[in-house]
Amino acid sequence: MNTHATGWRLSIGRLTKGFCNFLSIDIGWLACILGASYGYPWLGLIVVPILFVIHITLIETRKLRAVFTVALITMGIGFFTDTLLIVLGTVEPKRWIMPAPFIPLWDLMIWANFSLALDVSLRYLQKKPFAAAILGAALAPGTYFAADRLGALHFAEPIGLNLVWVGAVWFFVMPGLSLMARFYYHRQNDEENVGR
Repeated sequence: MNTHATGWRLSIGRLTKGFCNFLSIDIGWLACILGASYGYPWLGLIVVPILFVIHITLIETRKLRAVFTVALITMGIGFFTDTLLIVLGTVEPKRWIMPAPFIPLWDLMIWANFSLALDVSLRYLQKKPFAAAILGAALAPGTYFAADRLGALHFAEPIGLNLVWVGAVWFFVMPGLSLMARFYYHRQNDEENVGR
């Protein structure tokens, strides 16, 4: 068999998985944000678990334990991160079930959803913590700002300063998430290789 052709098919397979993962993350984010914005905050609690099933079935069939471990840790980090931003007075999400200053459940589902990207479309950041920090600081404020414009949360004034706060927090959060994902996904890969 031609190794060049095999490598090409493998690249296309990774590209397809990455695109499907990216699309899935966007669908989950929109379900959570628009659900909260339009009075259906439970929508993310339905859509994100469905996306987990699709993700596990199509993308991460052999990494079940790592997928759920990374998701739980990501949700824990997200709980503390967004609660910190609320306590600092940076943002205020639309409330649902959880009392202030804690994040609502729809926001927690965004973090669970985001965990699915850590070993697929954002996998390259696992070995590049500085790049992860820069990417987190640069892109996270835009997603929070979009959530504000769509009505799921409200930025306190001055918005520009609070966007800087979000970026500063994500400068540390994103490399932490990437390194944590690397640890759990590679650990499972090592255990699978020992068992063979």
